Amino acid sequence: MRCLFVVSVLTFVVPAFGQVERMREISPSLTPFAVIVEQLQKAQASSSNRVKRKTLLQVRGLVEQLPKSPVSAQLREKIDRALRLGTMTDEAKEAIDEAIEIAKAADKILRQPPLSVDPETAQATLLRVLSSAEFRDHWAPVRRLLQRISRWLEKPLSWVYRQLAWLAGQAGRILRPVLEWLVKIVEALGAWFMHWFQLLMSISPILAWTIVVTVGAIVLTSLALAILKWWRVRQKAIAQTAVAEALIMPEQLLHEAEIAARSGDYLTALRKAYRALLLLLDRIGLIRFREQRTNWEYLAEVRKKAPADFSRRFQEATNIFDICFYARKFATANEFVTVKQLAEETRQKAQTLLDLTSTPKGSQ
Repeated sequence: MRCLFVVSVLTFVVPAFGQVERMREISPSLTPFAVIVEQLQKAQASSSNRVKRKTLLQVRGLVEQLPKSPVSAQLREKIDRALRLGTMTDEAKEAIDEAIEIAKAADKILRQPPLSVDPETAQATLLRVLSSAEFRDHWAPVRRLLQRISRWLEKPLSWVYRQLAWLAGQAGRILRPVLEWLVKIVEALGAWFMHWFQLLMSISPILAWTIVVTVGAIVLTSLALAILKWWRVRQKAIAQTAVAEALIMPEQLLHEAEIAARSGDYLTALRKAYRALLLLLDRIGLIRFREQRTNWEYLAEVRKKAPADFSRRFQEATNIFDICFYARKFATANEFVTVKQLAEETRQKAQTLLDLTSTPKGSQ
């Protein structure tokens, strides 16, 4: 079977190459694509199915000997399509016509004389294109600067790295005995616990697990009581601070806020100024100050009793306080000044109302 296959291939390919060689002897400038065009036109003009098929097979053998390229691939695809559909069908004739057009275009390109290019002109053109804005590297100066900085910092960073490595080694040598000692203690405690647990298990499993559960419950209860005690102490301190601040006059709170602002602690200054503002609003009757009430409850009460402009400014001060105190935003001097200015204006208004109410009626 292999011999028959080789003989059949040689039967189609050798005559094709012989024909190409004969065409080159007749016309040395004839390209392989011109030979393919003539063979395809011969196949298209023939009315015999056998001659057409034989000619197309010969052309396919020529195409397969060409270097691999998109043109040779398209020619092979068109010829295979014509052979697959049947050489006498309209679709096969259309495929042969398309193959002829492709071969003609390739033959025309091959016949064009090569362009003569001056090397100096080509180099100048290349340099001009590369220097255009499209190809210019805008980050090249920054990249060169970074490379220069990296070269400057290479030795200092290497020295720092060596020092850190030496310190890490020293720390490791110092901490290694401590860690080994801790590991030995943990291992000894674990071995002691397992010894007694196995001893209790041999006596009574129920007794062993009862002791383990009891000890675990005692440890967890002690931990929970310690956490609860810490929480109560913390809440008591917060409550004492709140009570102390509630007893302080708003003028004293504003003074302390000024001191905190001068030291740069704007969060504490903002908290004291806002607390003074609430106490002053309670003094003039716009709100009823209570520790358990929220800032938005105070805002709703102010909106009912105060003018729209004052309500807007109080809402702004409340937003500043909530964002800085609860959302932990970094408080600034401008935010402190906004709240303090509103508190000062409220203090002056409260003082005016106090003066009016304390004036005797007979002196009017």
